[in-house]
Amino acid sequence: MEIKDFNFETSTDDKDLVTLKVVVSKDAYNKELEKQIEYYKPKVNIKGFRIGHAPNNIILSRYKDGLESATNEVMIENVWNTYSDEKNAKCIATPKLSYLENKDDGLHLTYEYYPLPDITLPELSSISLEKNKYDVDDEAVEKAYKLSLQRFSPFEESELKSELGDKVYVKIEFDDEENKKYNKELTLIATDNENETIFAKNAVDVKKGDKKLLTTYVNDREATLIMEVLKVEKPNIKDDSKEEEVKKVKEGLKEHLAKRAEARADSELINDAIFNKMLELVKVDIPKGYYEMELDRSLEDFERQVSGNGMTKTDFFISVGKKEEDIKKEYEENVKKQISFDLIMAKFADVYKDSLNINEDKAREYANRLYQYQSYLGLSKRPKEEQQDIINHIMKEAENRAVSEAILDYIKEHINITEKDAGRFVANENDLWAGY
Repeated sequence: MEIKDFNFETSTDDKDLVTLKVVVSKDAYNKELEKQIEYYKPKVNIKGFRIGHAPNNIILSRYKDGLESATNEVMIENVWNTYSDEKNAKCIATPKLSYLENKDDGLHLTYEYYPLPDITLPELSSISLEKNKYDVDDEAVEKAYKLSLQRFSPFEESELKSELGDKVYVKIEFDDEENKKYNKELTLIATDNENETIFAKNAVDVKKGDKKLLTTYVNDREATLIMEVLKVEKPNIKDDSKEEEVKKVKEGLKEHLAKRAEARADSELINDAIFNKMLELVKVDIPKGYYEMELDRSLEDFERQVSGNGMTKTDFFISVGKKEEDIKKEYEENVKKQISFDLIMAKFADVYKDSLNINEDKAREYANRLYQYQSYLGLSKRPKEEQQDIINHIMKEAENRAVSEAILDYIKEHINITEKDAGRFVANENDLWAGY
């Protein structure tokens, strides 16, 4: 197909969405229709004719709907590819077909898409970054070994103050009548992880009978609650293993931790250093409508995740001590950064496509993980059409992830990386069991 085979017009709305209206000439359409008839002709069995010898007009009269549907599918792809190549019209994701009708003057098609913004990439050889280097010494191994024992140890009530990893039973009570319906008892794991709930972060260095006054938000209004410690439980760690067995386990653990330390350093290099450096060096003008669409998708995923954990949004906002607007602002910033980074990676993938080594096995593995996650969120309960949209999104995400990993490997090979001492490696439970 050539661009002379169709007429087109474009328009752009205030959200940067481009609408492409196309009318494919009747001659061009009929040529493709004839191709479809010839393709299916050898398989057609019509009474009165030998197989494959029925006249084209007879075949068309019998199978018009199917043949026109096949022709339309070819035209949808060919028209876009021709227009994209001739006009250098590159878009974010796959263009959406919003209208299709076969009229007397030809096939009418309407596409909607967000244009790929112009991006100027930095010279990789000019970028210098530091990569953390963690020390896996005997103390790191000893702490990790105790952590592994703790996982299988029974917890027993203690009068001592809680430490990281201890179980803490609490009761939360609001000081006003209106919010008393949110009073409840919780079992917490004491932590210093800033991403955990305000309750878990305040469950360190407390003992039975202690009370803490915490500030949170209920329906976007500030509220005060009292968190009373009902009980503290500590792991009763016992190790009946023989000395030789312990020695052997620790030797294997040290090797495993060394791999995990390298994996963490590599992850920090990619997710922190490279991510932030690219956002610092490259300006990306994100189409407004695309940003809003991705933000809505992320917020919907957030709501499904909260619901999947058996919580209401109000429960969640209370637990993290934030207003809904605070969470939305965090998502707005993170979505904007992630879109920008993804588009930068897409530009790298296009420029260096002949130098990339894409791992298809990793793409399938990632798609499977995404599918399992969506199944957990209730994929099978959603409408069939919506299920297919989600599956299509999963496959696209998996493909993008594999390409992203390939380009990140390429970037790491071509930038200047120096190691810096990051101190002793402190393992968490994920480090202990990853790979086993």
